[in-house]
Amino acid sequence: MIGKSRKYCAPRSVAYPLRALDLVVDTYVGLAGKRQLGPITSPPTVLVLTSGHLGDALILSYTFPLIHQRYPGAQIDVVAGSWCDPIWADNPYVRQVVHVDHPSTNRRASTISQKWRVFGQTARAAIAQIRNEVYDYSVDIRFSSAPMHFLLPFLQVKQANGFGTYGWGGLLDNEFFLPDGEFHNFALISQLFGKLGVETDVRTVVPYFSTGQLTEEQVWNKLGVSVPDGQLVLLFPETGSPERELPSAFWHQLIAQLVGLCPNATYVFIGQTPLTSQLYDAVQQQHATESSHFVSAVGKLSIRDLAVLARQASFAVTLDSLPAHLCVIFCPTVSFFNSGMGLQFFPIGNKPTLVFHNNRGSQDLTLDRPGFVSTYVEQFDEVVIEKALRAVLAASVKTIS
Repeated sequence: MIGKSRKYCAPRSVAYPLRALDLVVDTYVGLAGKRQLGPITSPPTVLVLTSGHLGDALILSYTFPLIHQRYPGAQIDVVAGSWCDPIWADNPYVRQVVHVDHPSTNRRASTISQKWRVFGQTARAAIAQIRNEVYDYSVDIRFSSAPMHFLLPFLQVKQANGFGTYGWGGLLDNEFFLPDGEFHNFALISQLFGKLGVETDVRTVVPYFSTGQLTEEQVWNKLGVSVPDGQLVLLFPETGSPERELPSAFWHQLIAQLVGLCPNATYVFIGQTPLTSQLYDAVQQQHATESSHFVSAVGKLSIRDLAVLARQASFAVTLDSLPAHLCVIFCPTVSFFNSGMGLQFFPIGNKPTLVFHNNRGSQDLTLDRPGFVSTYVEQFDEVVIEKALRAVLAASVKTIS
């Protein structure tokens, strides 16, 4: 599976340099050979790696209980960007978290040179932190840009698993490539963990997120509001990619219909940017008589806080973003996936989940999970709003009853 048989997850302008890189890596591996570290121990010590963002980290964490079911007493260490720390906090399955802030996935407001400097610092610190650990398995779930296989020559890993689709594949013991056609991220994760004897499946995996000892009262205190009675609706009009956001007119129409259907509900506007604040201000002006039912949580809440609210909520309305993946764990959710990757990032939930998307490649595809429905649309308009609200209201009533 090396040389010409590799299938790179990159355009030609990037794939050719990756092929040259892999020629060097394969030569190095052939000359240096593989370090002999003895047989796999039981229970094993497992190193999981992801340079991705919060959603990637959350989905990866669903495998941790399965590792412990297969290997009681297993130790799990995580290598990830420091921005993923909220996902691992209070996670009972993680022994330690090691930071490597890869410049290709670092979205923080800094220059390219600063990101590369941070990358060098965190990579050196990570190697120093775990180079004396002996890992039975490593699993790097990143299949596009920014895999962390380059760490392997500096670590003690008996069996390394990952994707060779973006270079460095010669350092892996089990090198995987992308399937043809559309796929879900968790299906790729399942392939990797299959090499550990851990059975995972998008149809049956149980999503979870730990909120520790955080209470509803503590979260609402941050918002300066008492814990509301009755229905609670969460609104997330932002994503990490502005091109996937929907126009304010769409949200105004959706909220107007929501207020008509659920006049006594409490509506929480959640986000990090002025976009959500502006929407909140405009809605308050347009619905002055119901303004006491609107709460702004812009820039006020942590991911754990959001999870606590989702646990309390009647339902949530999101875009293609982390809140979509987080909310479906706890409450019925409708998500609008505009100009996204389609099936690849459909959320895996415990509660009724409705996704409206305009990804042509996923037009006839869905997730085989109870309560999950995906609907392809040409545009996001009043017809989609009516269908979405009808479905999510029905799902929330059914969940409560």
